[in-house]
Amino acid sequence: MNGMSTSSSNRRNHGRKRFRYGRLLHQALGELETMASRFVSGGNGANGGADPFEPSADTNINPNHPNSAPGVGPMHGVDGGVLRELASHARRIGPLVNRRLLTELPGLPDGLSVGWAQFPQSHGRGFSLAVFTDRNHCTPIAFVDNKGRVFAGPDINPDTQRDEPVFLFAKENEIHVTESRLEGTDRTCVTIGNDTMTVLQGGIVGRGDDGEMMWLASWLKSDNRYTLEQLRADLPAELRADLEYRDAMAIAFFAVYFLPRVNGFMIGFGSGNIFRRLRREAPIGAIRRSVKDTLQARAHGMRVSGLEDLFADLMNEAGALDQIEGLEAVHGAEPLRLYTSPYSGGYFFGWDSGLEFPAALASLRIEGNLNRFAAVSMWLERNARLGAYPTEDTVTRAQASQLDWALLTNPAITALDIEDAPGEQFDPIHDDGTAALAAMVEAAREAAVDTANESPDPVAATGTSGTSGTAVRASGVQNVHDANGSEWVYRQTFSSLVRRLRLPYRFDVEFRASLQDGNMAIGFTTAGTSMMPTTRYDERTRGWVDLSQSDRAALSTDYNLRVGLMLAALAFGADDHVERVSLHVDSIGLEEAVAEQNSAISSLMSEALHMFEDMRSGNTIGNATKADPKDGDVHGSAARQLTAPEAEVPTTTGDDHQSAGTDDESTETESDRPAVGEPDGDESVDRAFEDLMKGVDIDAVAFSMPQDEIGNVNGGDGDTASEDDIDLSGNPFNEGPIDGQDTRLSDDDIDSDDPIAALRKNPTVRNLVTVTFTRERFLTMIEEEGLARPQHLYRAFNATMDVDGDAGLRPIDAEFDLRDVMYSPTGAQEAPELSEQRFPEPVAKVLGAQDTLELSIQRVDVLQRAINHFHRLVLDDSLSSVERARQAMDVIRRIGDPELNEVAGDVTSAIIDGRDTPEPDFGLADQLDAERVKARDLLFGGETQKAVEVAEAAVDRLDNLFAAAGGVPRYFNSYAERVVYNRLFATPDEKTVLIPDNLFYAHMELADVLSQISGPDRALPHLNAMVAYAPAYPLSHLRLAIQLANTQDWDSARAACLNALRVALDRDDAAFAYYRLAYAEWMRDDFDIAAAAYLMSDHIASGTMGSIESELNELFARARSQCIPVPHTVDEAKAVLREHEMPVWPENEVASIVRDAARVSVDNALFVPARTLSMAAARMTDDNDGMNAIQIQFLRSLGA
Repeated sequence: MNGMSTSSSNRRNHGRKRFRYGRLLHQALGELETMASRFVSGGNGANGGADPFEPSADTNINPNHPNSAPGVGPMHGVDGGVLRELASHARRIGPLVNRRLLTELPGLPDGLSVGWAQFPQSHGRGFSLAVFTDRNHCTPIAFVDNKGRVFAGPDINPDTQRDEPVFLFAKENEIHVTESRLEGTDRTCVTIGNDTMTVLQGGIVGRGDDGEMMWLASWLKSDNRYTLEQLRADLPAELRADLEYRDAMAIAFFAVYFLPRVNGFMIGFGSGNIFRRLRREAPIGAIRRSVKDTLQARAHGMRVSGLEDLFADLMNEAGALDQIEGLEAVHGAEPLRLYTSPYSGGYFFGWDSGLEFPAALASLRIEGNLNRFAAVSMWLERNARLGAYPTEDTVTRAQASQLDWALLTNPAITALDIEDAPGEQFDPIHDDGTAALAAMVEAAREAAVDTANESPDPVAATGTSGTSGTAVRASGVQNVHDANGSEWVYRQTFSSLVRRLRLPYRFDVEFRASLQDGNMAIGFTTAGTSMMPTTRYDERTRGWVDLSQSDRAALSTDYNLRVGLMLAALAFGADDHVERVSLHVDSIGLEEAVAEQNSAISSLMSEALHMFEDMRSGNTIGNATKADPKDGDVHGSAARQLTAPEAEVPTTTGDDHQSAGTDDESTETESDRPAVGEPDGDESVDRAFEDLMKGVDIDAVAFSMPQDEIGNVNGGDGDTASEDDIDLSGNPFNEGPIDGQDTRLSDDDIDSDDPIAALRKNPTVRNLVTVTFTRERFLTMIEEEGLARPQHLYRAFNATMDVDGDAGLRPIDAEFDLRDVMYSPTGAQEAPELSEQRFPEPVAKVLGAQDTLELSIQRVDVLQRAINHFHRLVLDDSLSSVERARQAMDVIRRIGDPELNEVAGDVTSAIIDGRDTPEPDFGLADQLDAERVKARDLLFGGETQKAVEVAEAAVDRLDNLFAAAGGVPRYFNSYAERVVYNRLFATPDEKTVLIPDNLFYAHMELADVLSQISGPDRALPHLNAMVAYAPAYPLSHLRLAIQLANTQDWDSARAACLNALRVALDRDDAAFAYYRLAYAEWMRDDFDIAAAAYLMSDHIASGTMGSIESELNELFARARSQCIPVPHTVDEAKAVLREHEMPVWPENEVASIVRDAARVSVDNALFVPARTLSMAAARMTDDNDGMNAIQIQFLRSLGA
């Protein structure tokens, strides 16, 4: 009994000791084993979608820990109690066990040390890290394998297959370093010799309290020897350099990870910790906590980077460390969101519409200083790659401040990804910018070559392309040395370069170009005085000096002029055809609004800044023009797209009007099953925030856009459909504009839609500088002057600029306007309907059109063009009257319009008689509108059947009239769809006749009404008429598909969806087509295709079809119940669709058609159709980001 009792007691005691040992180990390592097990079981570890080495957001500071107080840290005052408790469980190790005690590691309690031991039981797989009481006793706390990974736990030979490491050495890349750096003696070096060598570099990362891996330090490896860098612990060189693998792992683990965690304060070194917080946390709080980290690290006796000191200085200068009204967190939520441009890498703040202007201005200051800090960090990383000095491990606060000033006064150095080019001997602090500016010219040339080679000219193999007539060989690549006169290549290249410029302060650029004339015009916004530094480091006095208001104004002036020189260098470099570059420098008056303390101006500026969200996401690109789709560019659910506008009583043309449409969205009826859901409000807000900072700078401004020139941008009358023709209320007979009414936009219309309208009206918007550079002289002068004396260089070209007594820029009268005709190719802004250009055969093949008439979509303009042509014929005395009459008849027959045919006799008679031709009254559209008004009145009066009869009779009359005209009657919603029709549907020698837009709308409204009062069968004739009139318009097919589904004709519904997919130019249209296709295939029991279509719909436009998730889950459940295999991933879905020879959007024929047509139309100065074609080409991508900033910039360059 006693023996049994003793044995039981011993087991219990042994269990208590093991439990106590495990508890102490968990305390010391922050319960790392628990975290590891959580990751193995599917937590947020490395196997998740996030980067496993991304730093955590946790501060790792325990304010209640006794050693968290200032002055107590891992180098003096480690919690010896924890280590002693661990050491009390030490085991004896035999003489054959390899070991190393790191007795030199500072800060350990007396009588204890740490190190490594390699037990025979590990069979060479690794070694253990341990706490030593003496050379023969240790407590293992972690195991290190041969791959640089550390696993927590006392096991000396663990099974690590399923475990997640808590600490590791991550390999990154090869770099060049000096021998002194490898030896750890470089912290006092300020110059670099020629003793560089190639070594392997990597990061030291550890798992934080939240389970995420965070960057802590770095390592170098050469000849199997390691050097530890960027350590918070201030270790002697013998503990940092020339280390074998086991020593390096042990020192790094204890000095960088274990001891700081025991102490309760583990953070990465330098900018790594700052960037970690900026990535993970709300920006203002991240900034303040980063500065607090710096202060605490210094108080704990840790090393602090000079770059961290610079960050604190910059944030203090910007006011980020003080309370800022409007930017503080409310209930844990800050109004600012921090984004990183995917092109330049620059930081941008986004904010909601509730941010007041003073807070917005403060955020811009903080944003600019963040980018200044990031530029210095990037340069130090560049030095580390090349073996130059200083690096972040060695830089002092003064050196960091000098670098900041150098990069601000010479922004060309880091503007593009060419910072490695100068070499390791380059000194940015004393450089004049000559080499960097010259490098930008060459970088632009190389970028143009890359653009040309990546997107070959579709007509290069058979002829010439471009308004300059530059020949490009079919082989092409070796003959391209710049944009080669291609307007498309030049604009794409310059747009890309502008969006990739890495500058500290927000700016926006507008540009126009005419390569055939050698002219380029650039307008850009400035960075005001308030953005400039308030102090700088003086190299002579070796101290910081304050900058006066005059100093800051001069700095702002020179900075903006330097940015202008950089833009001009890019413009000249991209194409040798550019002989003159005109710069237009403007201010949007941010500082003036504050200085004048004008609340009205401040409110206006705030409104303008917020309205740029639309421009950033590409929702608004300039004013409405005839290049825009007639349906207002609305896509997605056919029930929410274009609803036919109803006619009003005809009025006198020429009067401005307001749109009668509303913002209410129509909804599908119950018969439109499956219903399309909408994202909830929170999701919409989140997406809006995410879209806010995608590449386009929100402080864009209209460059010299006089108020009296705004308007008449969508002119035209007759049956031209404007954006105002579109009603979204869902009522097919809702009142709206009629065909024949003037569609010009009033100032109020523009102000409501144009995000830069508020800036145009702002009285503080002003022109500051205009100048025109000539090519040879400019390139010569920048080789001599660089960026050292920007004002001197501008004055050498007789710039219009006025520098005031404080060295700032005064407003001036601009010498030119970006919209001057000299900055656009001849006829570029002329609509195809009003042009008489005939295309060369290669161009005609790409566009599917022999001349501009075959690109036309506006009937009223085509008729007007014919009348104008008749008037010119009357005045042409070089031809006989008979020849003139014959030419007039040729025009009439070519157009084929029935109304024009009716006046053919009057026209020819007038020409033969020598009289001026008549001005016909083309009244078919007005007559149809009058009948639509009558039908609407009958409908509202309760006479539904009579209303339908009246409307159908009017429609039938026009249908028959155009069917008998001898051509093919068609409706086109956009120029892009016209090109698609020409390439896919038009027959050889087809005479396409444009119908009145309201005839198409009348069919649409009749289909809507009849589907509601008589059922889908009654609506089908009108829907089929819509498809016949507009086979290249996805909406026609989608509306037909809905009603065919309501009749349960699934085969026909399927065919209609496939037709829509074939011509879809927008992802929302394609997503809705896939959604309807999925349901049709489901009803046909084609489960695999149905699942594939559902997956494609959600992939193309995630979140737009609200019910897709529930329907797809139901489909999966039914397929599983019948053991039917279906795709579950997008790749599997694409494979299924290809297997069944079905469209995989955007990988279809239409994509290549619009891309080629967009390129050719720009190169041939057809900017009106080019805008729609380029929009479609930009949208037809496989990602879900919409149009990127480069394409938005490109589209803006095609404007008038």
